[in-house]
Amino acid sequence: MTPSPSSGALEAAAREWSTFSVRARVLLVSALVAALALPFVLHDFTVHNTVHLQPLTAAVLIGFSIVNVEIGRALAGGLERSPQPHKALSGWACASALLLPAPWLLVIVPATYAHARWRGLRVPLWKWVASAAFLILSGVAAGVVAHAIFGESSHWTLGDGGHGLVAVVAAAGAFLLVESALFAAIAWLNHPSEEIWLRRTLQDKSFYLTEIGVLLMAGLLSAVWVGGAWFVLLFLPIYILAQRAVLFQPMRERADAAARLATANEHLERANLFKADLMGMLGHELGNPLTSVTGYAQVATEELDAEDYAAAKRSLYVVERNADRMRTVLYEILTHAASDKEALVAHPEVCLLEPHLMAAAAAFPHGHRPHVDCAADLTAWVQPGHLDQILANLVSNAQKYAGGAVRISAQPLGDQLHICVTDDGPGVPDRFRARLFDRYTRDNDAATRTPGTGLGLFITRQLARANGGDVTYQATGPAGSTFTLALPRPGPAEVVGPPA
Repeated sequence: MTPSPSSGALEAAAREWSTFSVRARVLLVSALVAALALPFVLHDFTVHNTVHLQPLTAAVLIGFSIVNVEIGRALAGGLERSPQPHKALSGWACASALLLPAPWLLVIVPATYAHARWRGLRVPLWKWVASAAFLILSGVAAGVVAHAIFGESSHWTLGDGGHGLVAVVAAAGAFLLVESALFAAIAWLNHPSEEIWLRRTLQDKSFYLTEIGVLLMAGLLSAVWVGGAWFVLLFLPIYILAQRAVLFQPMRERADAAARLATANEHLERANLFKADLMGMLGHELGNPLTSVTGYAQVATEELDAEDYAAAKRSLYVVERNADRMRTVLYEILTHAASDKEALVAHPEVCLLEPHLMAAAAAFPHGHRPHVDCAADLTAWVQPGHLDQILANLVSNAQKYAGGAVRISAQPLGDQLHICVTDDGPGVPDRFRARLFDRYTRDNDAATRTPGTGLGLFITRQLARANGGDVTYQATGPAGSTFTLALPRPGPAEVVGPPA
C-alpha cells in the first residue's frame, strides 16, 4: 500500500521534531501556546485601526507581503536560491501590530509565511512554525508598547506626528528585542549542531541592521496607510528600490566577491600545480644526465688507470656533453619559472635532426646504442634543447622499462616529420595506456621493479606540444613499443642555418 502524501508529511515533521532537544521542545510548545492565547488576552491593550476597515488593512498587508516575495524571487532567481525575502516577513508582522488588534497577527503571519513557503522558501517545517510563533509574540509586544505610549488609536500622523513617531519607533524596538531574545533562546537551548546558521546570524551585526531597516519600513508603511491610503501607491516603488539596495545589492556583491575568491583560488591551485611540475621536471631532467655523468666519470677513471687515453677521452666527452645539457636544462627551467606562466613556452627554430639523434644514441655505451636512421638534411621546427630533452627521456624510458631502444628513426610525413624510438621490450599493458602520459602515474607492476617519478612521459608530451607537436605510443607486434614524436617541418620562409 502506497503511503499518502499527508502521511509522508507527518513522518517528515516527526523526524524534524526529533531533532529538537527537550529544552527546545518545551520552548517551542510554550511559544505556540502563548502565540495562540496572548493576542486574545491582550486584545484591549493593543492598537485599533480607527481610519480604515480592519479586513481591508489586513488585505493590504498580506498583499504587500506577496508583492515583496515575488520581487525577491525575481531579483534572486527564486527563494530556493536566496532566503533574503524572508527577512521582510517580520516587517508585515510589525505593521500588523501597529495597525490592527493583536488577534489579526494570527491571520497575517500564517498567511505571509504560507505564501513564502509555497513560492519556494525551503525551511524545516518545525523551525518555520517556531519562527511564525516568535513573530506573533514579537508583534504582540510591539502592539502593547505602541498602545501604552499612544493609546488605542493607530492614527500615527495626528497633530505634528511626533508622539506617533515615538510610539512607532518604541514599538519597533520592542519587536526587535523580543524577536532576538526568542531566536537566541532556541539557538541556545537546541543542539548546537542544529543551530549553526542561526547562531552565526545572531552574532552578525548586519542581521540587526537589516532587521531595524525592515521594521522602520513597516512603521513608515503604517503611517502612510493611516495618513493617506492612496500614498501607499508611492510607497510601493520606494520599497522596491530600498529592498533592492538594502537586501539584494549586498547579496550580489557578496556573490561577486565569492566568485572572485573562487577564481583566485583556482589560479593559486594552478600555480601550485605549475610549481610542482617545475620541481618534478627539475629532478627528472637533471637526474638522467647526472646518471650519465657519474657513470662515464667512473668509466673514464678506470680507462685512465688502464692508460687507455683514447677511450677515456671519449668517456670524458660524454661527461662534458651531459654537463652542458644539465646547464641548459637548469637555465630553461629557471627561465620558465621566472616567466610566471602556467604552460611551457618554446622558441623553435630550424634544427637539423641527425646530430641530435646521434647524440641521444651516443649516451649509451658501444654495443648498447640504438641504430639511427635519419637523412642528413632532414630538419624540424623545434627548440633544440627541448628536442634533446625529449629524445633523452624517450631513450632513457626504453632503457629502464624495455632493456634499451633498438632504433631511432626519422622520416617526413606531409608538413610534419615523425621521430620514432622503438624497443623490443614487453610493451605497455592495455590497462595503463590511457594514463601513460598523465603526471605522476606509473603502472603498478613496473613501479615495483623500476624506480621513477611518473613525470618523464608527461614532461616529454608537454615539451612536444609546446613546440607544436605531440608524442604518441603504439605497440609494435607481439612485443615492443614505439614512441612517435611528431614535429612541424620548417615552412618555406625559414632558412636552414648551421647545424644546431
